[in-house]
Amino acid sequence: MKKIALTGVMGAGKSSVIRILKQLDIPVFDCDAINGELLQKGAKGHAALVRTYGDAVLDAQGNIDRSALSDLMFAKGKKQEVEALLHPLIKQRLLEAMSACARPLVVAEVPLLFEVGWQDAFDETWVVACEMDQILERLQKGRGIPREEALRRLAAQLPQKEKIALCDVVLYNNADEEALRNEVLSCVKRAGERNDENGGQL
Repeated sequence: MKKIALTGVMGAGKSSVIRILKQLDIPVFDCDAINGELLQKGAKGHAALVRTYGDAVLDAQGNIDRSALSDLMFAKGKKQEVEALLHPLIKQRLLEAMSACARPLVVAEVPLLFEVGWQDAFDETWVVACEMDQILERLQKGRGIPREEALRRLAAQLPQKEKIALCDVVLYNNADEEALRNEVLSCVKRAGERNDENGGQL
């Protein structure tokens, strides 16, 4: 089994690459989805937050209050502390799920791959890259994020050029989806995925 980490700055086109990978019947694991599972009542992430912060992070039903958690992380300066609680749990759950998947190639979407230092847990690292003007246009038109806010959020991430320098594979998403699909196909084939191993049509 080859474990691939897929990363990239927001707006570069990770979701498009993931859609193509899923069309090829390649398993893709989502760190954000795993985080959501861990925050459910009774899960390890929920327990860790309540053990540390008590009722301050809970709503009236005893669920994690996302607004309160966001306020704790950003307004009250506890971001690193919260991440230190949750990131090891996310990583453990992610790697367990990938290892349990009996497929020759599995992919994990890890937007902050290098920021959290997880790169050594994977066999290859892939980054989706795009011209900055296109990134800003996608964030403004596709997600309704104003330009200044988009620039602020991008500035909080590792710069795209640094991600490119650190990754094994770069998927350029500057053209149309067909061109991107061809890039993904090439990378998948090179990584060893074969059509007859899982029924996907490459």
